[in-house]
Amino acid sequence: MPPKKQHSTADVIDVIFGSSDENSGSGLESAFTSNEHKEDSAGDTEPQETESLSSLFVQRDISAELKSLSDLVNQQGTTLLELKSELLKMQKENTAQETELSDMKTRLAVSEQEVENLKKENTERPKVAFSAALTDSGTVGPFSVQTQLVFKKVITNVGKAYNSNTEVFTAPVKGIYYFRFTALGFMHSNAMSVNLHKNQQTLMHIGSYNTHGYHEFISSGLTLELEVGDEIYTSLSATYKLYDNSNNSTTFTGFLLYPV
Repeated sequence: MPPKKQHSTADVIDVIFGSSDENSGSGLESAFTSNEHKEDSAGDTEPQETESLSSLFVQRDISAELKSLSDLVNQQGTTLLELKSELLKMQKENTAQETELSDMKTRLAVSEQEVENLKKENTERPKVAFSAALTDSGTVGPFSVQTQLVFKKVITNVGKAYNSNTEVFTAPVKGIYYFRFTALGFMHSNAMSVNLHKNQQTLMHIGSYNTHGYHEFISSGLTLELEVGDEIYTSLSATYKLYDNSNNSTTFTGFLLYPV
């Protein structure tokens, strides 16, 4: 059925006032008839227009909602990618830290083992050291021949390698040793000296001649590589003399630096 044609206000006015007097009644009647038809037509189309507008608004609301949801999904996707990137970064950092921690544990274990080895080595290493003073009786010498000195006053004798009866130190292990001595002389015109020997070999001679009558000291030392059984001792040259008393001014010292 074709839609009814709607008449404007101008058309109604023309119908009412544009006709002749004779036809006025019929014009009004026609106008009212037209209005009735318009009302009937409006009554027919209003529900259709309302339904169409409602449908349009619903469609627009759904489109806007869909666009909003699409934007939200895109935003969440971007956030998810950022979170994944951050997670990968944290995983790499965690892996690097685990590797570093593992290396530190390894180094710590090695250090602890080295400490244990040093403790064991130190425990097993022979301990050799001695110091002895000459005498409490005062002057020693002079003698007509070179005479071996006997340091009777043992101060330290770790390892028992020094024999106070013979004044001979005998190396208990092969190694590097250090020996030193100090001697005192104070009498006027007194010549004093000390000789250091290894087995039958003279390694050092040191002496001094006192012309002032006051205390005068001589001292020296050597580092030696010894085999097991090597003997170290000192002697006083012929016609020389030394002096010692309770002050322990004339001493002989030696110790093992490390075995080899």
